[in-house]
Amino acid sequence: MGDIKLAGAAWSFVGTSLIESATIWRALGIESMDLLAIPGASLDSAEIDRDPEGQARRFSEPGMDLSNLLYIFGADFADRAVNSADASVRSRNMDTLKNVLDCCTAADIPSLLVLPGVDQPDMSHEDAIRLSGDVLTEMTAVAQEASVLLIFEPHVESVLESPTETLEFLQRHPDLKIALDYAHFVTQGYQPADVHPLVPYTGHFHLRQGANRQLQARWEDGEINVVEVVGRLQEVGYEGYLTLEYEHEPGWMDMDKCDVLTETIKMRDTVRPLLC
Repeated sequence: MGDIKLAGAAWSFVGTSLIESATIWRALGIESMDLLAIPGASLDSAEIDRDPEGQARRFSEPGMDLSNLLYIFGADFADRAVNSADASVRSRNMDTLKNVLDCCTAADIPSLLVLPGVDQPDMSHEDAIRLSGDVLTEMTAVAQEASVLLIFEPHVESVLESPTETLEFLQRHPDLKIALDYAHFVTQGYQPADVHPLVPYTGHFHLRQGANRQLQARWEDGEINVVEVVGRLQEVGYEGYLTLEYEHEPGWMDMDKCDVLTETIKMRDTVRPLLC
């Protein structure tokens, strides 16, 4: 069995500094933390691109083990998408990637998470997926040279929303790894059984409950059998992080309907005994 470690999402507790977020996670018995960088946010993507070593020093201030960096290149899913039809955008993203990897190395962050892109204007869905595969393969090779694991997250409103398409994509690109979040599929009406085949390709894992039309559901209302899912991860020898990721995000898919702290504690108490 693999050694699965718990982590917490720094963005779960809206408005907190890194030090404050780390303090909350430690109080909950969680010793590792995922970071999220977005343009213009308190963890600013542009600042990592501009000053990777300076930002790495900032990330070390909480004294917390860092489990992953989720890096958003642009202002939304389409802005600076990795599969942009514009070659100059793709080139700019690759230059940025090298700086972000420098930051990960300096901050001892083992993995970098990016998004797979979106459907592109004047491009078929199949060609948009094909371009995403080409770019992610190139990015993975660059990340390997930096000894950082590059992963991508199939998600709602991305070019890879379907578990079937995601599996076919991974079978064509077996060197790629994903951040798996069952809720992104369950909210679309897929069953957890539809998602199980993706488990062997997991390089990172986001955990929260979800249900049909609910990207984030209260723990007791969710449709994901977490005990079964963790068991499947253990069966394939997964040795990465399982990140607790309830969050409060008004204005997108009703992500402000759960009490983050309450649901996080329920989630922790369900999962932690499975890892002992």
